[in-house]
Amino acid sequence: MKYLLPILFLASFCSTYAQSTSGKTYDTQVVEFAKLPVLSWKSTNQVDDKPAWEGFLLVKAKLNGIYDLSGGLQNQETFNVGQIDVWGHDNRNRFGMDMYQTQLRIWSKRKTATSDFVGYLEGDFWGGDGRFRLRNVWLDYKFLHIGQDWSFFGDKDIWPNVLDWDGPPSGVWRRSTQIKFYFKNPNHWLFEIGIENPGAEFTFNEEIEPDISASYPVMPDFVGAAKKEMTFGYLRLAAIYRNLTYDYSGTNISKSGYGAALSGYIHTHADRKNPLQFQIVGGRGIASYLASFGGRNYDGVPTGTGSISTAPVLGGWVSYEHFFDSRWHANFVVGISNFLTPEITQLEIGPNDYPATNTKIELDHRYIVVNLMYDPTPGLTLGIEYNLGNRSLIYTGSIDIDGYMTSEITQGRSAQRISFGAFFDF
Repeated sequence: MKYLLPILFLASFCSTYAQSTSGKTYDTQVVEFAKLPVLSWKSTNQVDDKPAWEGFLLVKAKLNGIYDLSGGLQNQETFNVGQIDVWGHDNRNRFGMDMYQTQLRIWSKRKTATSDFVGYLEGDFWGGDGRFRLRNVWLDYKFLHIGQDWSFFGDKDIWPNVLDWDGPPSGVWRRSTQIKFYFKNPNHWLFEIGIENPGAEFTFNEEIEPDISASYPVMPDFVGAAKKEMTFGYLRLAAIYRNLTYDYSGTNISKSGYGAALSGYIHTHADRKNPLQFQIVGGRGIASYLASFGGRNYDGVPTGTGSISTAPVLGGWVSYEHFFDSRWHANFVVGISNFLTPEITQLEIGPNDYPATNTKIELDHRYIVVNLMYDPTPGLTLGIEYNLGNRSLIYTGSIDIDGYMTSEITQGRSAQRISFGAFFDF
């Protein structure tokens, strides 16, 4: 048990940024193989004085406990501010526990005459009713990375140490099938370029645009990134370009989406503890990459003028983790995200279907996370966490409320949750 998990630090430039209790996944290199979990293997044959083949199986179990204090997210297992029911009035408290976020992780490396061949598979039981769900599976060889992994438009080397494993809702936490090429140089630069599966794109409303329908994507998403290691940590800048398609009266039409993301990891202590992490992302037509808007197809909206317009989106978060001693540590996370549509000629608002013309829709999300964690022994963490979030819908235009004309409707709601849990690895 002594060496069960804390030594699973990532090698090379990633070794400093590993976190033991968050939902962060592993990378291509794992150092000090002899200290890996009990369920590990290595061959007796060696290449360059190292095992020709090595790997491990790790079960990362999690008890996920929640207690909703003010409603709004009772049907959600994660504290995703973008899912708060702003029109609902259900304020009932809710208590629940499950083990569905328990993960299976298999990592293996085979040395060859030219380079290491690394493979990784990760899944959990979050597929509904405890069904197994594939999260990540990839292979890595020399400068090539292929498979399903966290989008490299985001930054998987940063991840706040929170009990809610969905990550900050304003962050880029999207898994996608990808083909990536990466290059490192002696000056501590890492460059990445490649393509990803395009995923969700548009939301369609037949009342606004009856002649517009979804179309198949015709191009992948193109992503590039540059990362610079420095004495205080690192900074990373990523960019994305998307070709979004829809059908208008039998004609295939494309719209461009694009964005940029800046992220970083900063040491605030001499022994590289107490990390400060952050991510800022913005662009047009990239809303599906942010957890707040993922699954909503908010990348573009019909305007009622025979076309679709991509929508601007902005998100950002910052986290700080403080270690009081080797066992007690706390985390603080704050973040925002914002989405704004172009002017829509005609739509209906809310459950009462208020008619509106020449109206814009703005979504504004804000949240705070504070937790306290205790590691009584390596491989076991206990924690409790407070989550507070607010979601606002803002409509500006000409809105008819039962015969009364107004220029703005704002509908918002806050949600509060106490998360608690236990992490144990074997």
